[in-house]
Amino acid sequence: MSKNSDQMTYEDLGTVYRMEKSSRSLSAVRRDLYPAMARLIVLLRSEYEKHLSADPDSIMCEGANQHRKKAASMAKEITELRMEKISSLALLGARGSQNKLDNLTPEEREYYDHILDISRRHLGIVDKLTGKRKFDTPPIVPDPVVEEKKPEPAAAEPEPAEEITEVLPDPLMEEMIEELAAEEPEDEWAIEQLHEKPKEKEPEEEMVVIRILEDLPPFSGPDRNYDLSKEDIVRMPKAMAVALINREKAVLFSPGP
Repeated sequence: MSKNSDQMTYEDLGTVYRMEKSSRSLSAVRRDLYPAMARLIVLLRSEYEKHLSADPDSIMCEGANQHRKKAASMAKEITELRMEKISSLALLGARGSQNKLDNLTPEEREYYDHILDISRRHLGIVDKLTGKRKFDTPPIVPDPVVEEKKPEPAAAEPEPAEEITEVLPDPLMEEMIEELAAEEPEDEWAIEQLHEKPKEKEPEEEMVVIRILEDLPPFSGPDRNYDLSKEDIVRMPKAMAVALINREKAVLFSPGP
């Protein structure tokens, strides 16, 4: 995969997509994943617009368009897959799990922290509504730096001691700590599996087989690059095949009996 300072390629994006689809945990990705995906989509869009201006009916234009749409689709699905995994991690964290967050990008860490905070507060919603939880735990803040006071003159009367208000322990927090100590360690992905919904399989793009009538310049398709010569038999997406047939560069292939 490209270094963080390099331009992400279409092949890099495909690698990340396959890793996220095949793994139940967050894959290790470049720290600038989201800006890199955005730059790639802008670049592919620019290339498509150039072909569109030069020859909108060319096979190169159709291939660039397929490339552009496929990259945008993969980037969207990568984002959604990682969101689901991060949400599950945050729910586990709210229940006391110590999660490893090394594979989160800066944008994802901010997303994780928001879900973690909301989940922790929502865990006590029933106790709060029933009156069992009467006050929230005060946030933990560092003690202020106390400046050393100079000794007061002997004639001055001593000031009354400042009254110290005792902060009572939060009964909900004590109860949660006792429950977590008694529970067996949970599978890191138990929650994800319980809430996971079966995904509908995306319909595959219709493919057709054609015979090439003349040598063609190399061009890119949604899933591969093409370098075709006269009399080649090739299977490709229907939209690209139609573009070639309409320009009399190819015909549908009908094998003999």
